[in-house]
Amino acid sequence: MKANFVILSSLILLSFRLSAQVVFVVDSFPARTRPDDTIFMASELNGWNPHDISWAFKRTTNRYELKLTHVKDTFEYKLSRGSWQLVEVDSNGGDIRNRIYFPPTDTVSIKVNGWRDMFEAAQRKSTASTNVRFLPSTLEMKQLNRRRAVRLYLPPNYSKRQQFPVIYMHDGQNVFDEATSFAGEWRVDEIMDSLYYSCGFAAIVVAIYNDSKERINEYSPWRNDSLGMGGDGDKYAYFVAKELKPFIDKNYRTNPEPKFNAVIGSSMGGLISLYIGLKYPDAFGRVGVFSPSLWFSPKVFEYVSKYKRRADQKIYLLAGEKESETLVEDMKMLEHHLYKAGYKDEDYVKMKIAPDGRHSEWFWSREFTEALEYLFEIRKN
Repeated sequence: MKANFVILSSLILLSFRLSAQVVFVVDSFPARTRPDDTIFMASELNGWNPHDISWAFKRTTNRYELKLTHVKDTFEYKLSRGSWQLVEVDSNGGDIRNRIYFPPTDTVSIKVNGWRDMFEAAQRKSTASTNVRFLPSTLEMKQLNRRRAVRLYLPPNYSKRQQFPVIYMHDGQNVFDEATSFAGEWRVDEIMDSLYYSCGFAAIVVAIYNDSKERINEYSPWRNDSLGMGGDGDKYAYFVAKELKPFIDKNYRTNPEPKFNAVIGSSMGGLISLYIGLKYPDAFGRVGVFSPSLWFSPKVFEYVSKYKRRADQKIYLLAGEKESETLVEDMKMLEHHLYKAGYKDEDYVKMKIAPDGRHSEWFWSREFTEALEYLFEIRKN
């Protein structure tokens, strides 16, 4: 009898994992939320798209509901009203960590304490260092017929006559400044200052702002038909390598050699960093791939297999065990394909899997120094 009960329980659990429906209910939200506002769920399951209509909540009289079917695994998410500038925040206007869904819960009650835009800008004070500044004007992305804001960090010793390494980063809103971030900041300016004063390493950081509506399209060269997104990544890569980098090299004291130039990003930004690094090794000899969205298209593995290692290129791979269910295995597969492409030892590729790592800026910020130490062979005093 006991054995039959165990079998029945296992079958019930298996049935849930195969076909579970979960209802997410927002039953508490700011009074200033307008009746015509739509609330969306952005998660690792939809590429962190903050305005995905298929992930929109339906409003009833006094609450919002979203029903998801076939939910099998733990995943992280946040709520927004259509963009990262309208994302949920805490009661003081500060960023919150990603929410986490744990199966087999079938109903999730959510309290939204605030929306980012409902707090005055003065309350979201800038945390950027004084040596962070915007380019005087936005830059044209010729192949995409768009313009893009770019923000720079210049090292404390920039006034000296020397050439500096350059680090190019995506999702620029999150790189330096809590006031502009949509998911928390990396604190890259503080980290770079610390590296300079502790061991003398100095570099320019170029933070490329994203267009929230085009972010996923620009950060993947491959189309994801189920999401109806992606495909502009090759043109975005061209902008970074052939338009932005030459502009920076012309107007700032950079060392243009590949080994002194890195491209680094996380999530979809990690995916496009890998693509850019492999396609333009003569521009970027250092590549940081943090928690990449490898799930977005299996074509990424075919792409990696086509390339052969350049002699001086180094790639740093990072993931956390508390991210998506498939990321760690996907990263191992990526490492395998890189191995076949010639990245056969730690001189060329290094992968770190952090047991506590989550898909979040605090994790990537914490690991940023270690990535730079590997990529630029920094030796601490």
